[in-house]
Amino acid sequence: MNALIATVIVIGSRARVDEAAAALDEVNDRGGVRRVLISEGTETTASADEQDTTIRLDGLSPDYVDNAVAWLRLSSLPAVVWWRGGSAEALARLAHLADRLVLDTDPADAMWPHAAGLLDQTALTDLHWGMLTRWRSALAHLFDIPQVRAAASAYTDLEIQAADRAAARLFAGWLRTCLSGAPLNVRFGDAPAGGRAPLARVRLSGGSGPGLTLRVEDDRTCLEAEVDGAGGARVVPLGSSKLASRFVEEINVRTRDAAFERALVAAMETGA
Repeated sequence: MNALIATVIVIGSRARVDEAAAALDEVNDRGGVRRVLISEGTETTASADEQDTTIRLDGLSPDYVDNAVAWLRLSSLPAVVWWRGGSAEALARLAHLADRLVLDTDPADAMWPHAAGLLDQTALTDLHWGMLTRWRSALAHLFDIPQVRAAASAYTDLEIQAADRAAARLFAGWLRTCLSGAPLNVRFGDAPAGGRAPLARVRLSGGSGPGLTLRVEDDRTCLEAEVDGAGGARVVPLGSSKLASRFVEEINVRTRDAAFERALVAAMETGA
């Protein structure tokens, strides 16, 4: 058996908890986790069904979820709460019990207004943020080019074609916090059907600098980053979009993510 690296507490509807449990089966191949699976319901009492490193509580009332987490978490292991849905009140009561709180709700931005007030209580993030890592990195690398960096404060227009509107809002919020100057005019559009990436195309333009374009290539496995007039493009792999791969990136992070926190606040303040 692999050494346990964390207690992962999954909370949500029964279907979404079961989906996460299947993903955690894959995570265990890379590093063992102690799993606590809690599906919300109306029950005020519940007995834990424990098998190996998995504990399940089904149909528990939101009023008692925090008590269950306090009972079942171990002080010897980091506690990661994977929030896949539920009441905002229950979420707020869990923050001080989690070393890391990972949002993964549907609709994706439903809990943002409630979660923003928890930033000082725990390390908070969102699975949609993790899907943007390669997009943010690719755009940041373009600012290594002198003429792009010199025009950083002059860009005025941001266009995003996205299959995932919440991810697009976070990307726009992140970029607004990174660029100083006039507020960006943000326009969203729908991505072509069939894409597996959260975003399909990003275009930053306006002002005195060259236009910057990020887009998913036709084979949908690579991301292409290009500067107008520079010739050529930087191509990077998109990486896996599987739920297990996305979550394992989150449990490897131990500290607060200041860039995400600023992006979250900016996304809500601007309505991006």
